[in-house]
Amino acid sequence: MPFETLRALPVHFAAILSFAALIVCSGTPDRAAAADGYSAGDAYVPPTREIGNPITDRLALRISYTQATAHTTLRIDPTGVPNGGTTFSGERDLGLASTNPDGRVELMLRMGARDRMRVDYLQLDRTGDALLTHPVVFGNETFLANEEAVSSLNWKAMGFTYTHAFLQTRNFEAGAGLGVHLISFDAIGSVPATFQTHETSEAGAFPTIALDAMWRISSRFAFTGRGQYLGDTLHTFSGSLGDYHGDFQYRWRSPFAIGIGYSYMRASFQSVGHAGSPGRFVMSLAGPELFVRVSF
Repeated sequence: MPFETLRALPVHFAAILSFAALIVCSGTPDRAAAADGYSAGDAYVPPTREIGNPITDRLALRISYTQATAHTTLRIDPTGVPNGGTTFSGERDLGLASTNPDGRVELMLRMGARDRMRVDYLQLDRTGDALLTHPVVFGNETFLANEEAVSSLNWKAMGFTYTHAFLQTRNFEAGAGLGVHLISFDAIGSVPATFQTHETSEAGAFPTIALDAMWRISSRFAFTGRGQYLGDTLHTFSGSLGDYHGDFQYRWRSPFAIGIGYSYMRASFQSVGHAGSPGRFVMSLAGPELFVRVSF
């Protein structure tokens, strides 16, 4: 499914990665050459595996808890009537919670010295109950002002990301690659007093271009940053997906690490004169997180 344009990667996030790369790549020429994994010849020598070094971990499981802030914009078009629905806010108009405790699971598998596969899963289910302040065309139903509307919005996202390290030293790694997110949502709106209800759902695969970096600050501390994005427009749809993350972790005791971070995800799609589409869907999730990481 194609995507619309998303705001660029935050300047502070990019600046941190650049600063990390500058520090790691500085130093004497001899030490830099050895750290880069090259011997006196031209052959590349992967960094020696060390227990507790996230750059040489072969397998890692990361479970995080976040207090995410959600913003949702919806337009559910009637069947066969493109752009015929009402654009509304899920949080302001339908009473969906804007702050949500949430969990995310991530699995990393290193395939060789420079190649990694990351799989992550996120699910967010919300319900709302609100008195409408204005009429809302919700699919094939029209909900009137001053009616009590009950709604639910279920969101699921599973990502698969492959990256190849184009720069790798004992304490720093930077890579690029491709990813795909499988995303689905299901929205239900109803007015119990008038027995009106409408349900719509959508699912699709969202490809992305991925960049990531990891800096081992010391034997116990490390910084990780990554970003994924792609947007496009075709004759029937426009849309985008952006997923950004940064964290600091502390190696408490091998193989366990704990840490804090911040994540931001935004998914958007909108029909362009296509009668079979549910209309428009934009949702962003952002917030700090705490996590536990187990690696081998």
